[in-house]
Amino acid sequence: MIKQRFSLALSLLWRTYLAFFIYSGLFSLVLGFTIGGALLVNADFLRLGPPITLALFALLITALEVGCRVNVLQAVFGARLKRSPAQWRTYVLQLSLLMTALAILNALLAFFAPFEVWVYYKVYGSPLLLALSIFVLGWAQAPSTAEQIAALEEDSLTRSAPKWP
Repeated sequence: MIKQRFSLALSLLWRTYLAFFIYSGLFSLVLGFTIGGALLVNADFLRLGPPITLALFALLITALEVGCRVNVLQAVFGARLKRSPAQWRTYVLQLSLLMTALAILNALLAFFAPFEVWVYYKVYGSPLLLALSIFVLGWAQAPSTAEQIAALEEDSLTRSAPKWP
């Protein structure tokens, strides 16, 4: 059971990172080509860009899930992970809350912490906190029925296999 939880947590972690990486790259390109010239010279924009990106990602996945019943992560990666729609919905809503909390934390550090502290947080703390939080969200997900059956079958095969001397 621990192996399945660990596998699920890592699977959700890299899939979420990939989706967020694609989104933030596209978001940066759109901002860079449209209004980037005026904003990139502003130091406040550089400090507030990451929390805005996180908050808009949380808003995007929540709006698509709640309003349109489109789960972005399930649409892109759902065929490989055997999760029920309810489990995908729960994960996306929890991920949205996580991204919102990280955006708020980042904005608070951008406003109230010295610039050096914020830089260290962005370089080391933020990616580590995001990865650990997503891993914990994946670990907390209950295994689906298909995963439980596969784990029981694997366990019974290991027990009944002959042991060679």
